[in-house]
Amino acid sequence: MTKSYGWAGKVLQVDLANEIVNKVPTADYRPEEFIGGVGLNAKIFWELGCPKVDAFDPGNPLIISVGPLTGTYGPFSRGEVCSISPQCYPDELFSYSGFGGMFPAEMKYSGYDSIVILGKAEKPVYLSIRDDDVEIKDAKDLWGVETFEAQKVLMTDEPEASVLVIGSAGESLSRIAVILNETKFAAGQGGFGAVMGSKNLKAIAVRGTGVVAVAKPDKVLELTRTIMEENKKAIIARLFFRTPYMAPQETKDIFAGRYFRKHYGCYGCPLQCHSIHYIPGIGLSGVSCANWLWAPRFSTDPKEVWEANVLSQRFGINTFEVIGGIPLLLALSFEAGILTRREIEEDIGLPTPKWLGGTATNHEFLTVLLHKIANGESPYAEGTARFSEYFGKRLASGGKLVDLHKELYTAHGYAFHHVDNLGSALHWATDTRDPIDSCHDYKNTLAPKEKFQAVMEHFGLPPYDNYQIVELSKTVYQRAERVTAWVQDNQCLKNSLPVCEFWSQVTSFYNPPKMDLRIFESRLLSAVTGLDMDVDKLAKAGERIWNLRRAIMVKRENRTRENDTLNEPYFRKAITCYAGSAMGLVNGPIDKAKFEALKDRYYELRGWDVKTGWPTRAKLEELGLKDVADELASIGKLP
Repeated sequence: MTKSYGWAGKVLQVDLANEIVNKVPTADYRPEEFIGGVGLNAKIFWELGCPKVDAFDPGNPLIISVGPLTGTYGPFSRGEVCSISPQCYPDELFSYSGFGGMFPAEMKYSGYDSIVILGKAEKPVYLSIRDDDVEIKDAKDLWGVETFEAQKVLMTDEPEASVLVIGSAGESLSRIAVILNETKFAAGQGGFGAVMGSKNLKAIAVRGTGVVAVAKPDKVLELTRTIMEENKKAIIARLFFRTPYMAPQETKDIFAGRYFRKHYGCYGCPLQCHSIHYIPGIGLSGVSCANWLWAPRFSTDPKEVWEANVLSQRFGINTFEVIGGIPLLLALSFEAGILTRREIEEDIGLPTPKWLGGTATNHEFLTVLLHKIANGESPYAEGTARFSEYFGKRLASGGKLVDLHKELYTAHGYAFHHVDNLGSALHWATDTRDPIDSCHDYKNTLAPKEKFQAVMEHFGLPPYDNYQIVELSKTVYQRAERVTAWVQDNQCLKNSLPVCEFWSQVTSFYNPPKMDLRIFESRLLSAVTGLDMDVDKLAKAGERIWNLRRAIMVKRENRTRENDTLNEPYFRKAITCYAGSAMGLVNGPIDKAKFEALKDRYYELRGWDVKTGWPTRAKLEELGLKDVADELASIGKLP
C-alpha cells in the first residue's frame, strides 16, 4: 500500500441508530481533487445521494472534516461541519460552518479525515474516539448539562480528549444552536448543534496519538519560516479583538486591565488571536470578533457585555444571532415606533430594559430570552427570521416588523454582515448562508488601502472603489463578477486545506513575485502531501469544490437563478448596518436590473447556463466532474 502523506487516510462512519461503526479509505472520496474540509464534506454528501430530508430527520448526515494541512504548525487546525441546516430560511439548505481549537488536530492525530454521523440514537449518547478505538457511550447523565461543565466531565472520563459538545439549545432543537469546542471555538452558524441534538448526540470526544506524515519535511520547515514572518504582520488582529472593539475606551480599559487573563487560539497557530477574560460572578470564557458586539448597541457595562457572551456559550446559542438577531430587531422596531413597550412585554413576552423603553435590567432580559431559546420555546428558539414571521402574523404592526427583518437579514435567514460591495452581495445571493465569516477578502480592513489595491491588481481583480455600494456615485457593476468568483474559489480552498480566515485573505503572504497567497498554499500543500499541486491546479481545485457545491444546490434544492437573490429591500432602498454600531453604515440601494446583468456575466464567467444558473456539462467535465454531470442529466437538471 502506498504511504499517504498529509491525509490521515480514513473516514469514520457512525450509524447511531444501529450502533455500527465503519472505517473507509479517504481515497474513496478523491481527496487529491476535493482536498478536505468543505470539499471533502461536499463530496461525501454527494456520494450519499444528497438526501432530500428535513434538517432534524435521522437521514440528515452530519459530516465533520479536517484537511491535509491540519495538525501541522501554523493556522491550519480548523474543522468544517456540513449538514442540512435548520437555520436557513425559508428552506433548509445544505450548508457549512467552521470551527477551531484543539479538536481538529486531535481528530487528525486519531487517524481520521472525516467523521460522518448517520441516524439517531434511541437515547442520549456521546461518541468516544481514541485512535482506532471508537465507542458509542451512554450520555444520560450529560443530557441537560451546560457546555462548559459537560466538557469538564468528559475530559475526566476521556483523559486528554478534546470535546465537541452541545448545550441545552441543541438538545431542545433550537435552530440557532451551536457545536462548541472549549469555551469559544464553535461551529456557530447553521444551527448544527440542533442537528446533533436531533440525533441524541451530546458530544464527540477525541484523543489521537498519531502524527501527520509529511512528504517533504525540509520544504515544510522552509515554509514554516514564512508563516513566522507573516505572523509579525498579522499580530494586529490579536490586539484588535482583545477588547470590545466598538465600545468606549473606558470599557476597553476595564476589560484589558481588570478582566483580561491571556491570549489563546487554535492548536499550532502562532497568532493566538482569541482572548480569555474572567469576571467574578459571571465566569471565565474566550472571546473574539462578534462575541463583543453586545457593546455598544445594548450596553457599555463590562459585566453586561460579558454576560451576553458567557450565557450564550454555556447554553450553546449562536452569539451572532443573540446580538444581531431578536434583540436588535426589537430595539430598532421600538425606536421606529413599530412596537411599543407594552407589545414587547405582553404580546411578545420579554422584559423591557432601558433600550426597549422599560426598567428591566439587561440580566433580566437575557435570562428570559436565552432560557426561552435554550428550552426550545417557539418562536424564540427558531431564529430571528422565523420569529419575525410568527409575530408578523399576530401583531397589528406585524407587517412592518417583517419588513424591518428583511432589511436586517440579507438572504437565506442570516443577519447582515459586510454587504457593502457588489462582490459580497453577489456572493450572498449565490451561497446558502452568510458567507463572510470565511471571506473577508472583499475588503481587507486591516491592510493599508494602497496595499489592498495593489493586491487586487496583482490577482487581476478590479479595485475595491469600483464595486462598493457605500458611495453609489463610484459604483461600477462591470467586472464585479470576477471578484465574486475569485473569492468563492478562494473560500473553498481556505475551508478545505484548511487555512484560517485571518491568514488566507488576498493580502496574506503578499511579496510578489516571490510569494503570494496562492503560491504559499500550493507550495505547502505540495510539500505536505507530495502532490504536484501548482498554482493553477490549486485554483482549479477551488473552482471544482464550488461547482460541486452548486451541483448539490441544484440537485437537492432545485436551485435556479431566481433563488440567487437578496431580500427585496436591498434593491429598493439604502440599507443600514446596525450590528455593533450605534450609528450604522448605509449601503446601496443596489440597482436590480444591473444586478441581474451582473448575474448574467457571473454565470458566463463560471461556464454555467445563464437562463437557469446551472453548471453545464462542459464545465463539469472540464473539472473532472463527469459523474456529477451524468447525475444532473439523469434528473433533468443539466442545461
